[in-house]
Amino acid sequence: MSIRQDNPPHLPVTAIVIFRNEKKHLGRCLRALRWCDEVIAVDMESSDGSLGIARELADRVLHVNTCPIAEPTRVAAAKLARHDWVLLVDPDEVIPPSLAANIRTALDGHPDAGAISLPMWFYFKGKRLTGTVWGTLTYKQRLVHRQRCDLLPLCNRISQLKPGQCDVRIPHAGGNHMQHYWSDSYIDLLHKHFVRYSHKEAAAIVAQGKRFGIQAGFVTPWVELKKSLKDFDGWRIGLRGWLLSGIYFGYTLASNWLTLYYQSRGASVEGLVAYELPKLTEDSIRQTSRRVAA
Repeated sequence: MSIRQDNPPHLPVTAIVIFRNEKKHLGRCLRALRWCDEVIAVDMESSDGSLGIARELADRVLHVNTCPIAEPTRVAAAKLARHDWVLLVDPDEVIPPSLAANIRTALDGHPDAGAISLPMWFYFKGKRLTGTVWGTLTYKQRLVHRQRCDLLPLCNRISQLKPGQCDVRIPHAGGNHMQHYWSDSYIDLLHKHFVRYSHKEAAAIVAQGKRFGIQAGFVTPWVELKKSLKDFDGWRIGLRGWLLSGIYFGYTLASNWLTLYYQSRGASVEGLVAYELPKLTEDSIRQTSRRVAA
């Protein structure tokens, strides 16, 4: 089946999207990845119709048992990628055409890079945040070369460059940032950060060699609260800024104190990176190629 002639050639990149019940966002995310030569979607036992969207728009659909975080599954899926350049995208993220064009230029200009960091902005309740630690431009190392980087199965730690490798940062210029539709409610944020992430974050802190101390337990959370409210202008956006900064403070506090638990268990980066990765299975239903023009 032929590729549309009015589109530029697909880049030798495999995009990996891991999802669970993301019907609201998944279609938009996958359609924005048409410039990638391969798109792999991994379903974590969805029940809301997301799987049908993935079958329609992805090149491959895989299945895995539900996990509290996506990072271990990303590591497993990357081993199955057709290309060494792997793009790691959450289902609630969108890469606009301008950023895709920047990625094409970066790959052409830096073929020997180990990773490419992309500008990202968080969106809350569908609108771009403009205050708090989450409401500022950030960079994420999301396009990685799997032979030049180690992918990490740790919470909020995606990759680590191998010795001698370099990271290329795409400059932000207006709208060329990943749009991360982070959350639609405070209830969702509380669940993510205090039910799903705090324990995983603590384990990752210990795995990377850090230890609990007076600074981390009693000082750092207040420093982070001050940054979110004052340095990142959280106070300027009113009640929303105070609420989001409060959630960030609580998350930092909980994660740092939970390191005591993981220290007692002797968590190590070697043990966490080397553990058995989740098993992925191929979807049994084959759909028409996403390459066909709509």
